[in-house]
Amino acid sequence: VTNSTYYAFGKHKYVLARNTRLGFETPFGANPNATSQSCGGDPQQDLRQTNATCNAVPLPERLYAGGATSHRGFGINDAGPRDLQTGFPVGGNAVFINSTELRLPAPTLPFVGDSINFVLFHDMGNVFTHISDMFPSFARFSQPNQQTCSSVGPTGNPPITSAAPFGVCNFNYFSHAVGVGARYKTPVGPIRVDFSYNLNPPHYPVIYDFNENPPYATQAGHFNFFFSIGQAF
Repeated sequence: VTNSTYYAFGKHKYVLARNTRLGFETPFGANPNATSQSCGGDPQQDLRQTNATCNAVPLPERLYAGGATSHRGFGINDAGPRDLQTGFPVGGNAVFINSTELRLPAPTLPFVGDSINFVLFHDMGNVFTHISDMFPSFARFSQPNQQTCSSVGPTGNPPITSAAPFGVCNFNYFSHAVGVGARYKTPVGPIRVDFSYNLNPPHYPVIYDFNENPPYATQAGHFNFFFSIGQAF
């Protein structure tokens, strides 16, 4: 479900634009790869196995967010849960994204005249493994249990401790990004550049990075840059 609104004010020189997206999907039928033990029997279980077996929706069919026309605080499809071995995003069964833009009037500039206008924007939301995870996350600004999410084992950095068990990571919170963009008018539509700063990117471990590096904990980038054609919404 997508809903957009556009409010012009200041003698129609300014536009406050908003786009809200809500999506969810529910698999039905038995998952032949899932077992009762691997789908939530132990709260301290290795959640890498849970991501692999309990989400019956195939990776290409899951919901994703992040990118120039989505949550600009993330790279393309980078929002939401991640595989706790490789750090790759794995999508989810629910997504909520809200984008707000203040579109400013075009100033008169040398060489380009009034062909360029600027926007200020705020994007918020995330991808969730289950739709039941979405609504409690509205009030969460920080990623829960960052210490346990950064634990990568006794030889990693930081090392595993009794307070930080290996393989427990929670991505159920709302990530926020603010930014500025420019739009250059052309006969085929505006050429768009956006620069964003993610206020609270997620932490996650990387056990195998295919470069034979030791396990390490990392965080998604704060800064993102996008180049595209057309308005964000």
